[in-house]
Amino acid sequence: MSVSLTDVSNWMTQYIMSIFLVVGILGNVINIYMFTRKESFRNSCSLYLLAASILNILSIIWGICPSLYTLYNTDPSTYSFIYCKLRLYTLHTLLMIGRSLMVFACADRYALCSRSARLRSFCEPKLAIKLIIAHIFVWPLLTVHIVFLENFTGHKCSMLGSNDLIYGLYSTVIAGILPPLLMSIFSILTIRHRRELIIRLNAARINNKRDTTFMIMLLSQVIVYVLTTCLYPTVTLYRAITGDQIKSNQRLQIESFLAFLSGSFLIYLNPASAFYVYFIVAKNFRKDCKQAFIRLYKRITGERRRVQPTIAQVNSILPMNHAIKL
Repeated sequence: MSVSLTDVSNWMTQYIMSIFLVVGILGNVINIYMFTRKESFRNSCSLYLLAASILNILSIIWGICPSLYTLYNTDPSTYSFIYCKLRLYTLHTLLMIGRSLMVFACADRYALCSRSARLRSFCEPKLAIKLIIAHIFVWPLLTVHIVFLENFTGHKCSMLGSNDLIYGLYSTVIAGILPPLLMSIFSILTIRHRRELIIRLNAARINNKRDTTFMIMLLSQVIVYVLTTCLYPTVTLYRAITGDQIKSNQRLQIESFLAFLSGSFLIYLNPASAFYVYFIVAKNFRKDCKQAFIRLYKRITGERRRVQPTIAQVNSILPMNHAIKL
């Protein structure tokens, strides 16, 4: 039983998470290209999605690469004190910044549909940039306690006793419950207010295709996030509460596999799938991608095509000019 579960987790890490790494980086690079265009860069929601895409790449690299490395090599956390202290802290901080940016993006769409002019001012791109910068500085301070909860003893990096319970409760609420709850609340309110405004006011800003596209993309990403994180708080809290109990080897192996599935596998599915979710659910996004890459292709190849006829024209014109002078 234990060998079977270990083999399954190692196979998932080696093959499926390797696919997450390659596909996730590629998709988020495309997102960055799409969200840095002039049309998208002026939209506050696209700024949040742009920053989240950058954080997704960092999270995927920092989270998956060490897991692949430890398949064939000694885990650095067993012999490096600094790595032991910073491994979980850095990964958790990157993930929380990305999750928080998604929450703010949902709040941005809610503010856009609000009747209050004060709330709609929340959708200003300048404010979005300030909030994104604030995320980068605030979250490393909010998560610094993880460094002190990690213990490096006897070539083992782990959280012992009350530290494990504290982190379990913290991660359950802050990472597992609060982000999807806030995303869901803002998304539901956005849908409700948007319908009311369309029916009562027929507001022009609500019918904007770009805003509607961002709303669809964001809602679909929220659904994926909720589905991929719903198991995490349950498993984390259960392991933290039952950490002092005597358990059989079979039970320990099952718990270890569920912890891997919820905390080391599914958490990367959301950042790795962002572009592909957007591409599938948003027709206008697909159209924008197609047009953007056609323009990029023409920009790369079109200049070369222009140079060749220009040279040919010069060669044909030069003899005529000499004939005139003669």
